[in-house]
Amino acid sequence: MSSVGTLLDHPSHTDPALHKQAFSGFASHSLFDQPQSFYCDSPYVRPVRPQDLNQLDFGHVLTQAELDQPSHLMGQRLLLNIYEQDLVFLPQQGKLALAEFNAFYDEDLRRAGAAIRPELERHVFGWLDEAVSISGNWDVDAFKAYADEVLDKIARTPSSLVEHIGQSRDPANAARFFLIQCAGDFLSEASAMARNVLGNFGPAQSELFKILIDEYGYGVPQKKHSVIFESLLAQCGLNSGVHYYWQFYTATSLALTNYFHYVSANHRHFFRYLGALFYTEASLALVTRAQAEAMRIAFGDTVGTLYFDEHAHIDVHHGKMAFEQLIRPVVAHYGKQVLPDIIRGFEEFRLLQDVADAELFAHIAWHDQLADWQPQPVPPQPAGAPSHTFHECRDDLSVTHVHGATELFVVDKGTLKLVCSPFTQLELGAGQHVVIPRGMLHGSVITAEHCSYTVTSLEHAA
Repeated sequence: MSSVGTLLDHPSHTDPALHKQAFSGFASHSLFDQPQSFYCDSPYVRPVRPQDLNQLDFGHVLTQAELDQPSHLMGQRLLLNIYEQDLVFLPQQGKLALAEFNAFYDEDLRRAGAAIRPELERHVFGWLDEAVSISGNWDVDAFKAYADEVLDKIARTPSSLVEHIGQSRDPANAARFFLIQCAGDFLSEASAMARNVLGNFGPAQSELFKILIDEYGYGVPQKKHSVIFESLLAQCGLNSGVHYYWQFYTATSLALTNYFHYVSANHRHFFRYLGALFYTEASLALVTRAQAEAMRIAFGDTVGTLYFDEHAHIDVHHGKMAFEQLIRPVVAHYGKQVLPDIIRGFEEFRLLQDVADAELFAHIAWHDQLADWQPQPVPPQPAGAPSHTFHECRDDLSVTHVHGATELFVVDKGTLKLVCSPFTQLELGAGQHVVIPRGMLHGSVITAEHCSYTVTSLEHAA
């Protein structure tokens, strides 16, 4: 048995040393450790930068203002790896790397993930408890009236996605970056939903299963939503492999995927799941029209919009099903006591979607700024600002990450490539610099025999 498995045989997982060892044992697994590339050709290779663990504190609850911090990205990456050990992934092209397959689903690794999952969930999702407050004497009709107001506002509000992609310096690459954020979820679409169709909870169980089998194309592979999305990725010049772009998922796009696993893997949150399901199905019927428009702005007639058109059609039906065949009868049967959790799920996922949109648009804007980058003299550095110098060799790769404060990145010697997206990269030489805003995803690879660079904080870290 591995050392990870041995430590988890201990009767208490609350011992700090054992808990720290569980974190390290999971995060440092070879599948999640240092990769050779920014792209993941295997569905099991998902780097998380375990070398950063000692600098991060998962023992406290992040605030909404701290979602741009490194521990949020690390926490969401770890959680998705933990949740997806419950899903079956097999490569659709090329040979199966059986050793990697066995390693990803290894029982000791699963047990290590299970040991750290509650702390990670509290760290990255605990802020929702304070951000969403449910009060008042709700009944199901009052909730429906409120939800209709929310959805009507979405329908009447101009699409921010259309605006940001349309105004981008490179609309096609902005659209591709948006699709990459979707890929983490859409390539295994409805997998979290499948966690909720087992057991016995009456007619509502069958109604939920109807939505699930819609997502899976009623057993016809070509109609499966994830297969339609694979085709869209290929049309846009993107790789359709599961998590091929793992290193370019933002923390909040990961949060959207993880939230549904979070409220589905622990069935105590089942009623929150129903509210979140209602929001996402009903709102997608509205926003997918704008998403199709954004694709046309970015690619013209060269890319089909079937994936979004299909959702604009079917999710009108799914939204009605989620309320009338799931929420209404569940409340009628089990009483108003379940409504606060249903409303909480509706509001929590709504908020998470808004936060993810804001982070997406911030990245698109930064990528546009980098496209205008020109060499400039290094600016004066604040007196006493924290500064760290790194010395690396050719081909050393820094897995994508974020900084907890805006930082000045200066190459002192040699050359490197700063990689901010698959389409946004800067070649930097000695004496050249770039300012990296807090929370902006980036990595680097050394392109000289030897390279030194210095990172200096331009603000106090949060």
